[in-house]
Amino acid sequence: MIPLEIALGPKIDVAAFVARQLPDGAFRRVVLKPNWVKHAEHPEFPIEALVTSTALIEATVEACLAKYPTLEKITVGDVPLQTCDWDALLRQSGVDRLIEKYRGHTAPTIQFLDLRRERWRPRAGFMELDDAHPGDPLGYSEVIIDHASLLDEVSHNADSFRVSDYDPAETVSVHRKGQHRYLIARTVLDADLFINLPKMKTHQKTGITGALKNLVGINGSKAHLVHHQLGFPSQGGDEFPEDVSRLIYWQARLRERFQKKSKFVFKTLKGGWEIVKRLRGIKTLGTKEALSAAAGGNFYVGSGSWYGNDSIWRMVYDLNAIILLAPADGGALRAEPQRQVLSIMDGLIAGEGNGPLQPLPVKANAMIASRNPFLVDFAMAKLMGFDFQKIRLLANYQRFGYAPFREFHPATCPVLLNGRHFPSGLDAVSPIHRFIPSPGWKGHIELT
Repeated sequence: MIPLEIALGPKIDVAAFVARQLPDGAFRRVVLKPNWVKHAEHPEFPIEALVTSTALIEATVEACLAKYPTLEKITVGDVPLQTCDWDALLRQSGVDRLIEKYRGHTAPTIQFLDLRRERWRPRAGFMELDDAHPGDPLGYSEVIIDHASLLDEVSHNADSFRVSDYDPAETVSVHRKGQHRYLIARTVLDADLFINLPKMKTHQKTGITGALKNLVGINGSKAHLVHHQLGFPSQGGDEFPEDVSRLIYWQARLRERFQKKSKFVFKTLKGGWEIVKRLRGIKTLGTKEALSAAAGGNFYVGSGSWYGNDSIWRMVYDLNAIILLAPADGGALRAEPQRQVLSIMDGLIAGEGNGPLQPLPVKANAMIASRNPFLVDFAMAKLMGFDFQKIRLLANYQRFGYAPFREFHPATCPVLLNGRHFPSGLDAVSPIHRFIPSPGWKGHIELT
């Protein structure tokens, strides 16, 4: 059975923890995938709670240098949101210091990459394409999932597949009945060891974001990543709960139509929406004050940002199959793993509330590691005080296509916790903090 290790406490030796996890092998190309979703924009959501700890990234680079004499290249990279200010993220997180430290390192080379295929810059909320962005220097490869995708079960509704703020025509073109395709950064596929370095946070659309969800950052085009289906459950969708105001529904339709097409119309509609929000008392900023004020249900819940989202977990499963089974040149998945994969979770400072972009910081003092990303996320959910059976991303784990990742039971999988072996599995793990869920999940995923 694949092992799981958890370290808790304020004096975790990060370097030693990382070194214990690295697999043996003569690896030549290693990719480190942190969570670099976006730069910090508000003091209540500091960079320390938003992105993977730079100390963990540095410790992992150093451990790889020490263990693998055959290394040719280490790449640290991610596909942030289209509006992420890359330079600000590097500066805020301290990654710019690492770039300087490893500049000129040649045996192996060490590079830090923004793997977005496209980058958009917001101008008063309106999106403008940055034509100068180079993307992955190795380009991108299409990976074919087709009938193996669990999205196929809901693809009778494929015309309603959406990713907020991205072109729906591109999403629908690659996801339809019997056809499901992704555009993966070739630098990622070129790796023979992939080290996933997720951040411990709550998430609007999946409840939690950890090792599984962090894989969205291997896909070069966010428009390929189905997040929700248009409309209400009574319409066959999962974009909004049934009780959400139809005003919010129409605001979403107008935003989708005009955000990248007509600056004048978008700005006019945006001004009207701000007035509606004030009149209705709708909160969109997940500060402690706003979450408290919105306790009665007046927080904006849209774009699949609620516990009834039945789409996004399926896409996340696809990506986790891809990182294991997709060949270096793309195409169809293979039957056997094409690279080794390891997940090391950063829960030193975690994030609660309206994650992943508005995380309120929690000094969780936790690290979790396994070659099975499901084990990492099951442990994370338990530490956060959440019930995995109420989170579709986890509750469906026995449907994952790669058998070794689903062959465990949470109550019997062995756990190494602070150096002690617990054969009783995650029953031996207790919540370290009762995390505040994202508003669309509050009251629906907490352990009782």
